[in-house]
Amino acid sequence: MPGNKHPAVMFEVMSNNPEQARAFYSTVFGWTFDTGSAGFSYVQFPSAERPLLGGIGQADSAVPGMRTGTNFYLLVDDLVETLKRAVDAGASVLMRPTTVDGYHFAMFTDPEGLSIGLITKFE
Repeated sequence: MPGNKHPAVMFEVMSNNPEQARAFYSTVFGWTFDTGSAGFSYVQFPSAERPLLGGIGQADSAVPGMRTGTNFYLLVDDLVETLKRAVDAGASVLMRPTTVDGYHFAMFTDPEGLSIGLITKFE
């Protein structure tokens, strides 16, 4: 919607073991990091040319990935391959690839149990 303002422009993965988290995300997504103050690491992405998507939904603790809280989704080329890399690096599948409302997505939990969403079809 052209009238929507204030898009999400940053995310943080707060970890008890940042070194391990950096290694995991580097292995799964190929991320490189810039080191900031107090050991905080930043992931720089190229400027986006596509619109951002956000939403508010009904929490359901009985459905994986739908508990009360916040989620973020990373754009990937291949859900199955990315999930495989994540599991090989120590993640657990939270939600297998599925399509809802035209969006093709999946979720996993990283080695510390944080849920991470993946999305391929994004319009």
